[in-house]
This record gives sequence, structure tokens and C-alpha cells, in this order.
Amino acid sequence: MHCPSCGDESSLDQKFCRKCGFNLEPISKLVVQRPPSEDIQPDKKEQEKALVRRMFRIMGWGLVIVLIGVVLLVMARAPAPGLLENVLGVLSLIFLLGGTAVAVYSIFDAVRSSTKPALPRPRVSRAEISQAETTNELLEERIPVPVPSVTERTTRLIATESQAGKPE
Repeated sequence: MHCPSCGDESSLDQKFCRKCGFNLEPISKLVVQRPPSEDIQPDKKEQEKALVRRMFRIMGWGLVIVLIGVVLLVMARAPAPGLLENVLGVLSLIFLLGGTAVAVYSIFDAVRSSTKPALPRPRVSRAEISQAETTNELLEERIPVPVPSVTERTTRLIATESQAGKPE
């Protein structure tokens, strides 16, 4: 398990993050309550269906844009004054190229999305996290051992020297 605040690795029995002090108890309770199941990892077929639906939806919009370009092109070929014909011709070209680009993008996006691995996203609501019982106490058995000061040895040496230098 990783701390949601700083990303530091921690174990499930830790109540607080050792790096930033974040309260990990509600998160570890949620992780322990939820056994590993299929609802965390979306199955491959479901992902592929969603990917294909998205691709066809984007491609559909691209085709609609192309159809608008075709309509503008037909209107540009109709007998019309010179300036209007030129404007409609340019607009139709923009719509035809834009619609084609959107349709081609949908294919490249689907290929790109299918090649990158999907990260599992646990479905945990904020309400579940806030409902977990919280304490602001560390476990008794997890009290850290104090680390000696860097200057402690020097202090002891000075004390020894000062005692050796005193006449008795």
C-alpha cells in the first residue's frame, strides 16, 4: 500500500505515514475490507467494447463533418456569384479535411489506447473513507527507536576532556 498523500510505501498495519504523517488507518481498513475481486480489474472484453464504442462515436462525428463539407462543395458548384462560390469552396475544403482528420484520429486513438496498459482503479467513494473510524494515536508496539544525535559523540568527548583537565 502507498500513502495517498506523499506516495511513500507503507504496510497495512501502519496507522500513520512515516514520511508525511498522513493518517493511513481509514485507507488500510478499506483495503482490508475489499478482497481482491474482478470489480477492481475491468475485464478485457468490457474495455475493448468501450474502446470500439468510443472509436465509432468519434468517427461518426468525423463523418458528419465530412458530410457538411460535401454539402458545402455541392452548394459551391451551384450557379452563384464568384465570391460566394470561392468562400463556399474554401469552407467545404476545410470541412472535408477536418472531418477526415477527426475520423483518422479516432482510429489512431483506439490503437494507442489499446496498447497502453489500463491501471486498475479501485471504486472507493469519499463517503466510505470518511465513515472509517479514525484515531490520532500511534500503536504502542510501533514506537520508533530514537536516533542518537550527530553531535552526541562530540558532546561526550568534550565532557570527558573537561573532566580530565580539572585538578582534583
